[in-house]
Amino acid sequence: MAKCKICKSEYDKRNISHLVCSYECSIEYAKKSSLKKEKATKQKARKALKSFNNSDVNVLKRKAQEICNKYIRLRDKNLPCISCNHDFNQGRQAHAGHYRPQGGNSLWRYDERNIHKQCSICNNHLSGNLVPYRENLISKVGIEIVEELENTNTIKKWTKPELENIIEYYKNKIKVLQN
Repeated sequence: MAKCKICKSEYDKRNISHLVCSYECSIEYAKKSSLKKEKATKQKARKALKSFNNSDVNVLKRKAQEICNKYIRLRDKNLPCISCNHDFNQGRQAHAGHYRPQGGNSLWRYDERNIHKQCSICNNHLSGNLVPYRENLISKVGIEIVEELENTNTIKKWTKPELENIIEYYKNKIKVLQN
């Protein structure tokens, strides 16, 4: 004997492998299952929306980095690569290279003192080519700033308003440079 999931009456389950005792209970069981699935789908959608809101920060980080890098390339457009002094008239791509990498040093991610025009070879293939980068950076911004960059290891958790302000800040700086 088995107990019906809908009406709770007992029925002989020897010949059937169902969870309910009758056709009517089967229809009711299908309706309840459908409602459960619908509820689970709504919960999943709410959860996805919540994670999308968290990913807004990641989207803003990428946008802020993109606009910051654009500003750096414009600011340094007449300068050679900070690491190898390549003059960019020979076809290499110009990057905005970070002295302190942005991954573990999020505080310096958008700091103009930490980002300078760098050729793609030094930035990508030579991992920043940091020894000559450091020497040229000292000449450009001074030893005090270089030591500050090297000795400050604060992790910065960026917020939406901060990132929106950074985007606006660099958009304005780009407009000034372009005029």
